[in-house]
Amino acid sequence: MAHVRAPLVGRAPELAVLREAYAEARRGAVRSVLVAGEAGIGKSRLLREFVSELRESGDTLVVSGACADSGSGPLPYAALEGLVRDVVGALGADRTLDEAGPSADALGLVAPRLIDVRVQASPGRLPEVVAGLLASVAQRQPLVVVVEDLHWADDATRATVDRLARLPQGSALLLVASYRSDDVGRGHPLRSMLAELERARLVTRLAVPRLDEGEIAQLAAALLGDDDVGPGLADLIDRSEGVPFYVEELVGFLGTDLPDSLRDLLLLRYSRLSPAAQEFCRQVAAAGPRASYDLLSDALGPDAVVAAEGAAREAVAAAVLEGDEDGYAFRHALVQEAVLSELLPGERRRLHSAYANALESYPTTVARLSEIAEHWWRARVPDRALAAAVRGQEAADRAGSWTTAATLGERALDLWEMVPDAEEAAGVSHHQLVIGVADSVRSTTRLDRALALCQQALAEWPPDDTDGLARALDNAAVIAAQAGSTEGRAFLERALALVGPGENDEVRALLLVTKTRDGMLDGRSREAIASATECFETATAAGATSSASLALNMRGVSRVSLGDVGGLDDLERARDLAVDDWRALSRYYVNASHCHLLRGEFEIALGLASEGARRSRALGSGWSTDAMLEGNAAEAMIGLGRWDEAAAWYERAIPLVSDSMFAMYLRERWAWLQMWRGELDASEAIARAKLAGWERFGRLEQQVRTRVAATLGEMALLRGDPDEALRLASDILLRQGQDRSPGDELPVVAVAARAIAVLRREDVGAAPDVAPYRAIAEECASWPTFAAWGGAVAAELGEGTWSAVADAPGPAHLRPYALLRDGEALLAEGDRAGARERLTEAVAAGSAIGAGLVVQRAEAVLESGGLDAVGRRGDPDELTERERQVLALVAEGLSNGEIGERLFISRKTASVHVSAILRKLGVASRTEAAVRARSGAPGE
Repeated sequence: MAHVRAPLVGRAPELAVLREAYAEARRGAVRSVLVAGEAGIGKSRLLREFVSELRESGDTLVVSGACADSGSGPLPYAALEGLVRDVVGALGADRTLDEAGPSADALGLVAPRLIDVRVQASPGRLPEVVAGLLASVAQRQPLVVVVEDLHWADDATRATVDRLARLPQGSALLLVASYRSDDVGRGHPLRSMLAELERARLVTRLAVPRLDEGEIAQLAAALLGDDDVGPGLADLIDRSEGVPFYVEELVGFLGTDLPDSLRDLLLLRYSRLSPAAQEFCRQVAAAGPRASYDLLSDALGPDAVVAAEGAAREAVAAAVLEGDEDGYAFRHALVQEAVLSELLPGERRRLHSAYANALESYPTTVARLSEIAEHWWRARVPDRALAAAVRGQEAADRAGSWTTAATLGERALDLWEMVPDAEEAAGVSHHQLVIGVADSVRSTTRLDRALALCQQALAEWPPDDTDGLARALDNAAVIAAQAGSTEGRAFLERALALVGPGENDEVRALLLVTKTRDGMLDGRSREAIASATECFETATAAGATSSASLALNMRGVSRVSLGDVGGLDDLERARDLAVDDWRALSRYYVNASHCHLLRGEFEIALGLASEGARRSRALGSGWSTDAMLEGNAAEAMIGLGRWDEAAAWYERAIPLVSDSMFAMYLRERWAWLQMWRGELDASEAIARAKLAGWERFGRLEQQVRTRVAATLGEMALLRGDPDEALRLASDILLRQGQDRSPGDELPVVAVAARAIAVLRREDVGAAPDVAPYRAIAEECASWPTFAAWGGAVAAELGEGTWSAVADAPGPAHLRPYALLRDGEALLAEGDRAGARERLTEAVAAGSAIGAGLVVQRAEAVLESGGLDAVGRRGDPDELTERERQVLALVAEGLSNGEIGERLFISRKTASVHVSAILRKLGVASRTEAAVRARSGAPGE
């Protein structure tokens, strides 16, 4: 039958959702809609209808891209290439580069011909650059971003979509992404990302349902051009099961014997074509997601393509294929898959070999190498398939397309035994291939598999290649650490034994960098200082300036950790050595700001971390480096009492950080901040979800285990479980083989002291011995923040005053907490006036930084003690316009979740705004804020 364009039937509710989202985006609200549905349900048809409406409006820019499956994994950057191409088409190359900013070179990864730039930025930077480009465009005009087939998305595309969904409000941007819901199973990488976005209320999920019987009849009548479908309608309803694509495929064959199997249904139109048209369809199917005219001509020969024009016309007329100015594609991917299965073995080998040979003469890109590897694989030419898989794996790994790299690498390993001279064909030895694949797999966060591959490579490594084996052992040690395994230390010792002093200083310096890092992170500071000193001397002898800088850097951190202020001089020398080497310089900014955080020098830490983050963004070094620096800045804000800003950063950044030791640390800080902000349920939820990871990585990193012990200990005390709090603290403080680190351990000592005080009150006779903990505190007496933390330990044990803690310099939360405890103590002594004053101060100080935990407890004591809180009125003129909107909704009695829905922001963002409002108004509860709002105070 001739193809009649199918009308859109039964999708009025879905179109209404998209139109409403678009209207909200035009008003400056970033909106995201996920269109989900099974294959053939009409997701693309729905989006085409919606986009055609937008393009008729004239003032809205629509950019679109579609993900694709190469067979060997997602086709790298397929959707991003489409998005960037559309932006360049609308704005021109020069303006696109201007809008993309200083990291615009990263766009060369997806548009090497459209944008003539050198690729300098790391692949990890690409999602941020593309998202930033689109956000910049959306600040100037309404923008709709359409990403289809997200179930085939590569790592970079998923990350870009995630960032777009999390853009701050203010841009007129609507993101619409579609995916096959039946293809996103439990282990699919898209699943967790979508769950996080939905949990944060950042997306609207639009499920496209099957058609009902009336809608099937309506669609069939429109396709047939006759209101009376006839007696075959019942059969059509039964066979199509309400899937629009199946209705379209079957409707022209009513009254005939319809197929029973899905495969035969998909081939129904194809089977009615002439032999020549069927052959042309098979040729197009073998080409991949789409067959360009150039590829068909180069693979099949120009004469064959010209001769097939009649067959092509027949296939398009029958609605099996679609043609445009670039080439041919199947009307639906399901039909392509079915036609591909029709290829005979000889035909398959011939066609895929022809396409692979043609593509090898084209300009090299990651996507092209992936396609070549897939064609040789399908052609069943093992030696060419192996060589292409190895090249593709290496290129995909360099470009940051790690899912594709891992898939191709694993395929190369499978092919190895099929190729007689595999090493010659691959251009690499088997053990080198295995270690390279381990790196790719590691980047997909399958760390256990990566470690297993490392062990296989090490077992195969020729013993006479000592330098190569040492490097492989170093790589394995890094992967083991990332996997939370302690066996990396054995790998390192073995490597250092292979390359003794003076044998190969460059390699030995690299090994010593890894060893020093392990000791520094694990709290074995004296050991780290010794290995760092050897590393510096070895690297200097080898002229390895970067390794020498890193050695001084880590020695400085280890010295500072022990309380040796001279470590700061080492850090500055490391900065001087780094010069313009960003790898070494970025470590300076991360570690120097960290040291000042430990010492309680929060302004200095914030300045260093912020400077480093600015330089990182300007250089396009990648999100992981940005996040470490911005994370240190956020922690400095916590110490300074700028909790609203810190909370906003954690909420935005944490979902974008891949699973790693750094991610565990960030989530611990976020759990701590949530707890002290009074969001106890949210804090406990983070702890439950991440406890296993915290424990695993805590085996290797002192900072993780000490922070986790303190946070979980505080949670246990809030639950009324001092025994658990003391156990957690003791496991850290009484640990053997670890050097004392006052900056990390003083907060843990405070938890232990508080737990002991509670246990004393409960049962004086069974109270634990305080002497070991008092001794630890005394060891830390020279630490810059000892007055605050040591004072807190003494006050908890009844050996000091809380007023001394309130007046001591330290992290911002200790002052309101000390005021609270002082007020409680005064009330217990019968000093009601003094207690009222102190508790009122605690509420004001807690409200000023957003310490809801202190505010709630102080208010409860004031109320239970019959005391009145006074003097807590702030300046309503400080409220921003958004905060005034939130306050108006608070006055209506809406919850944070309801406020988020009304204003199209997440619940957590609403919570941040509410905390800021309470602080600025000088009130401690939503009720008081609502009263002030109704009284008209904020508008006065």
